[in-house]
Amino acid sequence: MLLRIGMNNISRIFTASGSKALNGHSGIRFTAGRLERTAGDFVELTSKRRQALMQYNAAGERKLLYNFKKDGSIETVQRKYGSEDLDFLDHVKYGKYIPPKTLPEGTAGITQEALEQSNRLSCNIIPETEKLTDGFRYNGVQAVFDRNGKNISRFRNGNQEIDIIDRNQDKILADTIETFKQRLAGKNYSEKEKIDELMKFVDEVFSVNPSGAETEKLVSRMHNPNLQEVFLGDIINSGAGVCRHRSLLTKVLGDEIGLKTRIIQGQYANGGHAWNEIISKKGDIFLFDSMHGSIFDVTNPSKNLTPQVFNYRICDLENSEKMIQKYFDKDSTVGLIYRSLGHRFPINTNAARLIPSEDRYIISPMCDEIKVNGKTINNNTDVFYGDWVQIKDIAFQII
Repeated sequence: MLLRIGMNNISRIFTASGSKALNGHSGIRFTAGRLERTAGDFVELTSKRRQALMQYNAAGERKLLYNFKKDGSIETVQRKYGSEDLDFLDHVKYGKYIPPKTLPEGTAGITQEALEQSNRLSCNIIPETEKLTDGFRYNGVQAVFDRNGKNISRFRNGNQEIDIIDRNQDKILADTIETFKQRLAGKNYSEKEKIDELMKFVDEVFSVNPSGAETEKLVSRMHNPNLQEVFLGDIINSGAGVCRHRSLLTKVLGDEIGLKTRIIQGQYANGGHAWNEIISKKGDIFLFDSMHGSIFDVTNPSKNLTPQVFNYRICDLENSEKMIQKYFDKDSTVGLIYRSLGHRFPINTNAARLIPSEDRYIISPMCDEIKVNGKTINNNTDVFYGDWVQIKDIAFQII
């Protein structure tokens, strides 16, 4: 049993459905859209949104980028490969994966400033307030580096490579930054347009294969029992970068063009993941996930739910065996409904109690602001597939 949930007072509708992510994990996802005044407009909007989500959730190749806007619409853009201004990259020039050059751990050297920043920022959020220093090391959450740049933490992330940000030593990274700046030069883009262009660019940079599964296989070749370190530019040159590489490049490019850009480390569904947040000058928050090719406007998320958001979790370093949920107001009515759907628990609000059974919910009203199919109810009432329920300003449909 699924609920379609909407904010009645601002004409919003939300759909909850199980679906499959690119990396094979499944989970409940919410879709937000504007509930139009006419039935025809509503059907058209729902149909377009559902079609876009089916494409987005399909396993295998991703041929589109997805922009999930706060008003519920979903903009799609065809992915672009082999741009002429990126032909300095070998994988663009030759059209194939180029294994990145790796160095033995501790070889590249590290300044005291880069060492201190690397250790200070080895946490779940790399903030928008700090630009990554040349020599910065990344090896996942809780990494601790010594004066040679080796990860000496007992929490080291298996055989994962150490990624190095260094604009001075890394010509490919420097050229990539300059290429992106040239793309924006003279365009007079708005802040949101810059964010959109950033997604397109990062996606093109890692364009050797549109399949996430294939990309992970290529990147895994960097892993071996003797931990390696690698400049981000060499991974860019290979054409195969997974979430950590894409989020690092997004952070670097965002900083370079004046976008407030964070790196977020946690989990997507059931797997480890890294992504970005970009904060606009107005304070809007965009969840920017270049691995999945998607941008979500998650400002005020308890009222403006969007697909995929509930699959993201941020590590809680003080209690690392637990995960906290970022993009979700756990005390909202929508939040209560979401959690109950996932676990088939009764839904308790200050206005009504909903008790699930095999094929229905029984609504027990606690005030006179409960309606079923437009009619106010005062007694326990069964609701079935297709019924509309309104609890104060929250509306949902059983589908």
